[in-house]
Amino acid sequence: MRALILGCSLVFFSLPLWAQSNVGELLDKGGKKLTKADYAALVPFRVKYVWPDRGGEGDLVYQGDGTLSGVESHYPSRSDSPTTGVWTADEEGKWCMKKHLTAWDKRTDACWYTFRLGDDFYGSAKDDRDARVAKIRSFAKAP
Repeated sequence: MRALILGCSLVFFSLPLWAQSNVGELLDKGGKKLTKADYAALVPFRVKYVWPDRGGEGDLVYQGDGTLSGVESHYPSRSDSPTTGVWTADEEGKWCMKKHLTAWDKRTDACWYTFRLGDDFYGSAKDDRDARVAKIRSFAKAP
């Protein structure tokens, strides 16, 4: 269960989808860090991701009122959990979410930075040039 909590707390990154090695390389190729205004323009948006340990995945919708909802799936146990929570983005582009995975009675609290390069989105725990980035499986406006 500890692996489950770790996987969920790291939210939406997928190790097999590494495309850029760090934030600096992404920015040098023309990538841009999302700002609070960028998130506001995208809402509602849907994010699909694979946990870093590849032990599960998530599919969440983020609303303009600061709420989020969706489902997290744990591969080894073949179980799903409805997920609810809240999210914020600050002026610097730091995107934070507090989630409650109701079926497993687990809570997570994490913050990330999101970068866009063309049609692809990447996430990083820090916005330092040497911080590692991972490609997000899907980051798109929700219907």
